[in-house]
Amino acid sequence: MKRLLTTLLIFSFLLAACNSATRNDTPLFPDDERLTISVSIASIQWLVDQVGGEQVQTQALTTSGDDPHTYEPSPAQMTAIAASDLYFTIGIEFEEVWLPKFTNANPDLQVVDISQGVERIAVVGSHGDEDHDHEGLDPHIWLSPQKMSQIADNIARSLKILDPKNAEVYESNLETVLSVINNVDNQLSQMLSQTRLRQFLIIHPSLGYFADAYGLQMIPVEIDGQEPSPIQLADILQASQDYGIQALFTQTGANPVNVQVLAEQAGIDTLIEIDPMTYDWPANMLLIGVHLQEALN
Repeated sequence: MKRLLTTLLIFSFLLAACNSATRNDTPLFPDDERLTISVSIASIQWLVDQVGGEQVQTQALTTSGDDPHTYEPSPAQMTAIAASDLYFTIGIEFEEVWLPKFTNANPDLQVVDISQGVERIAVVGSHGDEDHDHEGLDPHIWLSPQKMSQIADNIARSLKILDPKNAEVYESNLETVLSVINNVDNQLSQMLSQTRLRQFLIIHPSLGYFADAYGLQMIPVEIDGQEPSPIQLADILQASQDYGIQALFTQTGANPVNVQVLAEQAGIDTLIEIDPMTYDWPANMLLIGVHLQEALN
């Protein structure tokens, strides 16, 4: 198992190194013939880089540690968007506000929804209940291998339409990345199929699709992006005791004081930080899986 995990991690790092064209630290696009593509988050940038290969150059507007709820583009990012051929949208929160501004800045920008065909789930409310009245549909679709495969298909289809002369390249790259995604899915299924516990406690409800994919139950602390009310907190703490939860998952950028206070109230000593916004999607998914496996056994 460890050998398989190590092999795939190395493979994913090699893919990222070979195919990533432009990262957030260098957002301006060189003046060449490649397709210029902007996306909302770094994990989707990774996927576009894998499918597009040497034919694309990309930028992600948010990356590790960023908060899509409060995002505002930098001047350099706006300059890059003005030079972009495509914007691939997946329905992240800030896109509703900023996409009209992006198209105003670049009337030639083609906006493509690469989440088409992806079945979304409702945001999970307190103690694991789905509540359609909270934040609507969960935006974290990239944290499911099955959803990621559908997104990859949509990306390849869009690139082949826009750049038909390289259609065979995009199709070949798609086959390669679908194999990587499938390997990640298989490993996660093996790691999480027989854990002692099925419930986990997390500050921000970012792992809803992940939990849904592997038969787990996510218990989020935040409700509507806010701290829970006293009654909701009492329910969360009771659920934590009932299920015997011994670990609290937090997220890069979360308030450490609030996290520590909650952990103390729940009698939890183990804090596990995850970052759903990183570029290297395969390595990050497997890392989340390892953390969950350890926390649930």
